[in-house]
Amino acid sequence: MFLISSFCYFKKWSIGLGMMHFLRLFLAVFFLLAGLSSICFAGGWEPVIEMTPLVPEYMVAVEKQSQKVHLLVHKSPLRAEASFTCATGQVAGDKTAEGDLKTPEGVYFTTGKRTGLKDFDLYGTMAFPLDFPNPVDRIKGKTGYGIWIHGRGKKLVPMDTKGCVALVNSDIGFIDSRITPGTAVIIGESVSWNEPAGNQTQESELLKDLVYKWAQDWENKDGAFFKAFAADRFSESEGRPFKYFENRKKRIFSRAKWIDVEIFNLQALPGPDYWVTWFDQYYRSGNLSSSTSKRLYWQQVGGHWKIVGREYGPHIGSLKKKYLASKQEGVNRFLDQWRSDWLSGDLEKYISKYDLKARQGKRRGAKSIMEHKSSIWEKRKPSTIELGKIKLREHSQGLEVVFRQEYADVSGYTDKGIKKLVIRPEGDSWRIVDEQWSRR
Repeated sequence: MFLISSFCYFKKWSIGLGMMHFLRLFLAVFFLLAGLSSICFAGGWEPVIEMTPLVPEYMVAVEKQSQKVHLLVHKSPLRAEASFTCATGQVAGDKTAEGDLKTPEGVYFTTGKRTGLKDFDLYGTMAFPLDFPNPVDRIKGKTGYGIWIHGRGKKLVPMDTKGCVALVNSDIGFIDSRITPGTAVIIGESVSWNEPAGNQTQESELLKDLVYKWAQDWENKDGAFFKAFAADRFSESEGRPFKYFENRKKRIFSRAKWIDVEIFNLQALPGPDYWVTWFDQYYRSGNLSSSTSKRLYWQQVGGHWKIVGREYGPHIGSLKKKYLASKQEGVNRFLDQWRSDWLSGDLEKYISKYDLKARQGKRRGAKSIMEHKSSIWEKRKPSTIELGKIKLREHSQGLEVVFRQEYADVSGYTDKGIKKLVIRPEGDSWRIVDEQWSRR
């Protein structure tokens, strides 16, 4: 109406002059709207994914500005195996509160798969729930729930969801063929990859070292374990005081004779102001063993990376076989040193491989074992010690190690039999707690 009224008011003007004013007004409105469109998406997170060694094999990237979903594959180089049109929240910007109709920005993980949903028009054939809010979201006070990547039974319209990411059913079906529970989902205003390398490789390597140190301190039942956490932020993400977590761990430490934590398949990605590392974890202590998928969230606090939150990932199968296979090399190395010390007759080095309360046959205690070996080696030192194939089994005190042993000394005495050792973890090595031999 404004344009028509203005045109009628200036009807005495020439047609050329009127058209000039009309074009000026049209262009002004056009650029204003274009500017507003840019402002709607300005200031959001624009992640760059570098091809670090810890980038996962498959991940989903969601670009809110272009309304695109990419299925990224960790090849050389990192590439999009497929890209799809999507719809995100009706309101632009990062989700901060329940009901704000925005799609969250950050690194999230699928928690499972749902089919047979009641509202086919809205959710299509299937949905993959995400773990929003994650621990860092909770620290920031973000609220809400039910953020999914799902299909659509009706026409796909840009920015038409209440915060979810919607795709047509055929596209969500393709994604289903590639991802599993626990797949990483990166959501930003725009997402890029294969850009010139920044510092993500160095940061991911640093975080890798910190994860392994965290596990080592846990095994050692060391006070340094708790220093890996930012207590205040961890409390906020957990929803309870850090002291609760600390006291519970200390009670476990006081009761456990030993703890062994093995980490497999470590991966990492950067978020807006955090990193998330995730891995499969095999925990052992006494008769207890557990296989879990775990995530640790890290932020810079006082110039140092600290754990601010944790999550458990999807259920995984037993890691027992993988765990035993991972121990084989270290056990072989320990036995080679033990055999070498025995063969050389170095009593001090030999006895250092035993627990103070170790048992060897009927002898009990490292002192008794040392006295017995000393009396034998004074008369006839060993000349040959051969160990056969080494087999490992879990034991309540650590590992049971079984192998065929052939022994000879300088006097000509020989014997052959089955040796069974029970060894417990000791730092990055082992200690013998029981040694038995039988002639077979």
